[in-house]
Amino acid sequence: MRKHELTANVLLHFPIIVMLGMFLVASYPLNLVVMFIFYLAGVVDLTYSKLPLYRQRIWNSFGPETISMRRREAYYRGYKRIAFGGALNLLMLVHYSM
Repeated sequence: MRKHELTANVLLHFPIIVMLGMFLVASYPLNLVVMFIFYLAGVVDLTYSKLPLYRQRIWNSFGPETISMRRREAYYRGYKRIAFGGALNLLMLVHYSM
C-alpha cells in the first residue's frame, strides 16, 4: 500500500473507528462484556505463555526472560489485551461519573 493510500484510508476510517469506540463506551451491557472478554483473553494468553514454567514448578517469575522465544509473543499480547481492557474500564468510569 502506498503512502497516499494509507493516509486516505486513515482519514476516511478514523471517524468511523472513533464513533464505534464512543458507542462501545456508551452502551451499558455491551461495554462490560467487551471489557471482560479483553481481560479474560489477556489472562488466557499469559497462562499459555507461562505454562511450561508452571510444569517445571516455577511459580514466581517476572519478565519474559524465563519464557521461551516461541511463547513470548503470547506473553506480550496478553499484557496488551489486559492494558486495553483497563483503558476501556477507565473510559467507562469517566463516562459514567459525569
